[in-house]
Amino acid sequence: MTDSNRRKGLRAASVLLGGVLVLSACSGGDSEASSGGGDSTSQAKVDEAAAKKASEAQIKITPKDGSDNASINNAAKVTVSKGTLTDVTMKTAAGTAVAGRISADKKSWSPTGQLERSTSYKITATADDSAGRTAHENASFTTVSPANSFIGNFTPEDGSTVGVGMPVSINFDKAITDKAAVQKGITVSSSSGQEVVGHWFSANRLDFRPRTTGRAAPPSP
Repeated sequence: MTDSNRRKGLRAASVLLGGVLVLSACSGGDSEASSGGGDSTSQAKVDEAAAKKASEAQIKITPKDGSDNASINNAAKVTVSKGTLTDVTMKTAAGTAVAGRISADKKSWSPTGQLERSTSYKITATADDSAGRTAHENASFTTVSPANSFIGNFTPEDGSTVGVGMPVSINFDKAITDKAAVQKGITVSSSSGQEVVGHWFSANRLDFRPRTTGRAAPPSP
């Protein structure tokens, strides 16, 4: 074989080898594209199956997860839409259980007592939708500190019998600086429909009584 023929043979082999490499690369690309399409279809099927299994029940817990300075008065509550509550537990960070009650229609839950100040709580709730599919939700929060809150104790006690015009007296555990705001947040009503008004006797005491007692004026002498 002459040098010229040898060089032609080498060029032909080089071209052939290059063609094989190119074809191999193209073949690999087509395989990946085909595989990618298959993965997309499979994922869509997985998502569709998961959607069918997911519960429609939507649980809402208040205060929201991560809240601090939460109120100790009627702040904690669990509600559900498109389903009914099946179980709710509330515990302190130390593991102490908090008593609570699910409503008769199983749409809400709330603790039966007042919460403690400067305490961390966790609520865990479970609900089922109409198809029996279960949903879960949980939230943790911390209640307000004594430095940022106050407590009011009232008299007379609930259910007691008192005389006409007896005031509802609220005594606070610390002096109130914004009296108007505190008074606005308190509602006292009368079963007779009489107007009830408030009067501050000190920074720690607020009384509510009917504007008029409803008693007839004494006869003139």
